[in-house]
Amino acid sequence: MPFIPENELERALVAAAQSREAASDFYRLLLETNLLVLGTVEGLENASEQFTLGPNNKLNLVPGTKNGSQYLPVFSSRTRMQDYIKQESKYLSINGRALLDLTRGAPVTLNPASEYGKELSVREVQQLLDGTAGGERIITGGAGYPLPLVHALTALFVTRPDIENAWMIQVTFADRAKEPHPLVGIETAGDWPSLLQAIQAVAESQVPGMVFDIQRVDRRSPAGMTGALLQAAPFYQRRPPDLAFN
Repeated sequence: MPFIPENELERALVAAAQSREAASDFYRLLLETNLLVLGTVEGLENASEQFTLGPNNKLNLVPGTKNGSQYLPVFSSRTRMQDYIKQESKYLSINGRALLDLTRGAPVTLNPASEYGKELSVREVQQLLDGTAGGERIITGGAGYPLPLVHALTALFVTRPDIENAWMIQVTFADRAKEPHPLVGIETAGDWPSLLQAIQAVAESQVPGMVFDIQRVDRRSPAGMTGALLQAAPFYQRRPPDLAFN
């Protein structure tokens, strides 16, 4: 049947097939979006509600075979999965980065029975997880921190008890400016839109013209550059409240 995109990832997949310039957006969404994979979690085979994978959970995934070699079929929607299996089967919905990290070492094919899909070799999966796919290069560490930006954000975060931690790494994108620019990762349980507005106001006032990106960090559902951000030391950490002794 004709491939009609059902979500943002599928629209990015079609765009990437038509233009190389759209590839970086597709790779980003592949890591950020929940993917469907055939299989179960040991001990939770009959689960009917959402649950969080623990470090000791064992996945029992169903591989595919092509030219005598196995690969892991993953899907961008139930429609693409039904194109492949043609019958009711148990499946899991897992964040793309987390799934690829859990199955690191296995080749992956997105939507193997659909008009639009993507084969990823073991090396390509590794590059994607390491942030080197799609022309992207990551530089982590404290060297080269733009201190005016660090100071401005730290002063803001101190006033917001919802901010737990913040990290900063330098990132270059081949399809953007050649010079690296900061990526700020923020761990918060607060209102994200209001925080972005506050950051924008502070940046326009304190560091006008500075280019930087912002990403929300969720350790339970890592997406985007979360893995790279967590490798760096936080530039901001909320201090626990002082203990009171009677």
